[in-house]
Amino acid sequence: MELEDIKTVGVAGGGTMGFGIALNFALGGYQTIVADVSDEAIEGTLRETRKSLDLFVEEELVTPDQATAALERITLTTDLDTLAEASDFVTEAIVERLPDKQELFSRLDERCPPHTILVSNTSGFVMSEIGKDVQRQDKIGLTHYFAPPHIVPGVEVAKGPGTSDETYELICGLMEKAGRIPIRLLKEKPGYLLNRIQGAAGREAARLWAEGMATAEDIELGVITTFGFRMPHEGPFMHYDLAGIWKWPADAGSKRSPDSEDEVAKKIRLRMAEKKPWFVDPEKFDEAIERRDREYIRRLKTLYR
Repeated sequence: MELEDIKTVGVAGGGTMGFGIALNFALGGYQTIVADVSDEAIEGTLRETRKSLDLFVEEELVTPDQATAALERITLTTDLDTLAEASDFVTEAIVERLPDKQELFSRLDERCPPHTILVSNTSGFVMSEIGKDVQRQDKIGLTHYFAPPHIVPGVEVAKGPGTSDETYELICGLMEKAGRIPIRLLKEKPGYLLNRIQGAAGREAARLWAEGMATAEDIELGVITTFGFRMPHEGPFMHYDLAGIWKWPADAGSKRSPDSEDEVAKKIRLRMAEKKPWFVDPEKFDEAIERRDREYIRRLKTLYR
């Protein structure tokens, strides 16, 4: 199957994540079917979709005509078979209960056409668990969106144990065509990538609050006005580049690197010993710093002046 062969997208579950995922596809030009368990749930999906489109129009992210067209591309149903039989690509976005997800995947596997790709939006479970009874092992995968999924651009994309390279590339291509940015994961792991990084920061913030290091209000303020301020421009590896840590002498800042002899510590020490940045051309370091500073200044003027 080619990317152009995906005409209709299904979203199983139209709640907090599902309605926004469906909205992405509809805005991307896809006929989109959303299935949920009751008329009440479907009414909630429609209400949230309309509210989000109204906000998009108000903020001039889309035109009124684009919003109307997107809404017309969305079909709502309580009949999962209607979704399954018509969809070339299905995203599961139901409650985070493993047996429920396994049952849904098995049913979709039975009812969807053989070419249909099945993915989950989970972050708590891995595809080798969710899809263990699915026959189409080469056509399952993960697309983990971040709330609100119709606004946050990044989507983690991961394989199941049997996912083919063709399916994986199709999933990444579909994310791009629907206006998302695929973040390619090389392995499956509960929590996957970004929730684990975010969770580590959250746990440390909670620990420092509990120890009386600062109030919750000042912890929030600190994150928002320091590394949170920088994050639209750089993550931890780009920060290593732009802070010039790669230029430090070997005996400087030794407290920053892990002290243990585990494999993670060894890899970090070896990387730092290379004395080169991850992304920035050393010959263009000053240019990269100026570009960063300009972006920071614009953000500072927008947010704080």
